Amino acid sequence: MNKMQLKGYKRLDGRVGFRNYVLVVPLTGCNMEVARRIAAAVPGATCIGHPNGCDLQMDDFALFGNILEHFVTHPNVGAVLFLAMGCAASLSLNLPARAVAGGRLCKTLNVVQSGTTRTVEAGVKIVQEMVEELSGVKREPVEFSALVIGTKCGASDANSFAYCHPVVGRACDLLVEKQATVVLAENCELVGGADNLSQRAGTPEIGAKIREMAENVNRGWKNRFGISYEDFALKNTNRQAYIQRSLEHAAKAGSTPFRGFFDMSEVVHGPGLVILDTPNTDLESVTCIAAAGCNVTLFTTGRGTPIGSPASITIKITATERTFINMEENIDICVAGVIDGKETIEQAAERVVETIIKSANGELTKAERLGHWEVAMPIRGVTY
Repeated sequence: MNKMQLKGYKRLDGRVGFRNYVLVVPLTGCNMEVARRIAAAVPGATCIGHPNGCDLQMDDFALFGNILEHFVTHPNVGAVLFLAMGCAASLSLNLPARAVAGGRLCKTLNVVQSGTTRTVEAGVKIVQEMVEELSGVKREPVEFSALVIGTKCGASDANSFAYCHPVVGRACDLLVEKQATVVLAENCELVGGADNLSQRAGTPEIGAKIREMAENVNRGWKNRFGISYEDFALKNTNRQAYIQRSLEHAAKAGSTPFRGFFDMSEVVHGPGLVILDTPNTDLESVTCIAAAGCNVTLFTTGRGTPIGSPASITIKITATERTFINMEENIDICVAGVIDGKETIEQAAERVVETIIKSANGELTKAERLGHWEVAMPIRGVTY
């Protein structure tokens, strides 16, 4: 495995960041566009462009609060600018105090006191000052255990399942050998293989949670659509193929035992391979993966997708050469060489690991260069 040294920023809670982003956070979705304009004006800034706030109630508001808190204390975040209006329910979350307690630089602007243009001007100045202050913070050598790697697939094709996922899965196994944490998400994709996956659980409790997750997905679909997710899937395929496709989805996170199981409201911890119970849809899933503390996300795609994250370094990988040609500005790694034998799965996996190390050490990914910071807040029992 690659011998390159990892260097990152050690946080007060013991976690490690590989970026020192300045995160612009609207406390209500009404300030989403103002936040986007501020972040877009300053290299080194990112933005949580969510449309939510006062509209969410009860369990959904609690989940919203968990996710926002985990973003503003994310290991890749060094400073936060909050945008308030004075009326948002999210003021009750006391997020600025939580950011400060986590060692982050922090400022708040009230948009209704200045309007759009003056708030953007003031916000840009504050963010520029924060970026300058953070530039004086030096990286330190860290172990591979500092890596928390999320895995996600979107717009998958046949090459994703046959080639890309085995390559990324092997890379994840190599990282787990070095005591990194790898996160498998996307609950719907795991339903078909839940019984098989539960046999890889490190404890009976984890195995039970994997099976319970599948039951909850099926129950949620039945309550909402009148048919379980499994029965819906089996309308178009046979059971053996259904199970196999689920296991092919899971293969992108490797083959090691599961050492933990976490709800999407939680921050994951390892080391080893763990499951994060998130929706399947791309934007909700990448949002939950980042909020769970993943400092890097490996996003495999067959047909291509442009999305990134405001907190987790997102690396795009495909095994479909035409997709790489069409979206070369978006996709970081093409492993199509494994299809025609130009490289082995092991060689391609080593290349993935090398890209992770280079990206963690400061080399910008294509999503970062393009300013892709997509976010969508999940709602319990609705998004899949």
